[in-house]
Amino acid sequence: MSEFISRIDFAWPWAGVLLFLPLLTHYLFPAKQPVSEQVRVPFLPELAEALQLLAPAPQASWQHRLLFWAVWILMITALARPEYLMPPKTLIKPMRNIVLILDVSGSMEKNDGENGQTRLQAVQQTVRTFISQRKNDRIGLVIFASQAWPFAPISEDKQALQSRISQLAPGMVGQQTAIGDALGVAVKLLDHSLEADASKMAILLTDGNDTASQLQPTLAAQLAAAHHVMVHTIAFGDVNSSGEDKVDTALLENIAHITGGNAWRAATNRDALAQVWQQIDAQTPEQVKTLGLSWHHPLFIWPLALALLVLLLFAISSTMMRRSA
Repeated sequence: MSEFISRIDFAWPWAGVLLFLPLLTHYLFPAKQPVSEQVRVPFLPELAEALQLLAPAPQASWQHRLLFWAVWILMITALARPEYLMPPKTLIKPMRNIVLILDVSGSMEKNDGENGQTRLQAVQQTVRTFISQRKNDRIGLVIFASQAWPFAPISEDKQALQSRISQLAPGMVGQQTAIGDALGVAVKLLDHSLEADASKMAILLTDGNDTASQLQPTLAAQLAAAHHVMVHTIAFGDVNSSGEDKVDTALLENIAHITGGNAWRAATNRDALAQVWQQIDAQTPEQVKTLGLSWHHPLFIWPLALALLVLLLFAISSTMMRRSA
């Protein structure tokens, strides 16, 4: 009972000053006694008693006053709008913002995957599975080749993101690789997300080395670390390649180290890449935030109904007393 009372609050507590309004009017504006001429009649008391013309008993007057104050207090209580503060309701909201940074350079068109799949097709298939498993995360997409572009905003709309993944094509933004620029765009995208208090993570996947960045990859990694963005990297490609086609594993490991993330190597086959996405999913469990929301349940109807009930009962009792008199 004490816990219930402690949760009761008033939306308009200032209405309580009206409780003293009747007393204020009583003392500031006292009732004036009417001046009338009277005739002394010695036998008037006996006559009044015989004709039952005596004034009502003092007890009845106190009953009326008690009734007035009870109804007045109930009405003022209702006017103050009492509310019951409901116990906090736990809501689960996503706590992590993720940006996928995917390489769509010309080298992703190589069909050295299983069943003649291109590298990009293998990435698309495994990324779709990863997205479907991260139900409580907000995920965005940055694509890069010669340039870097935000391709999908950070949101909880997984269906729209899956649609954007399906639209990817090798060489759609050039043939070279701009890893540093892509990481810089991802950091900017995370900084402008609606949920600024959520943890921030980026997953960078590439099959080459940086050849076109205006922002040096190491400097971009330091920028990500300064903005509290953890970057996981995936080296997806043939490590035995040479020239621009050779994946720069040392650079990717350095980026992950600077930002506190992990670096993975995946062969060009789909199963190896799928295992990497599974490891990332296992090492970065979904973090959710529980928000305790308290709802205000109005209680003014109870004192208002009680005041009306008291008036109704008084009216019924007065009518019955008149009829029986």
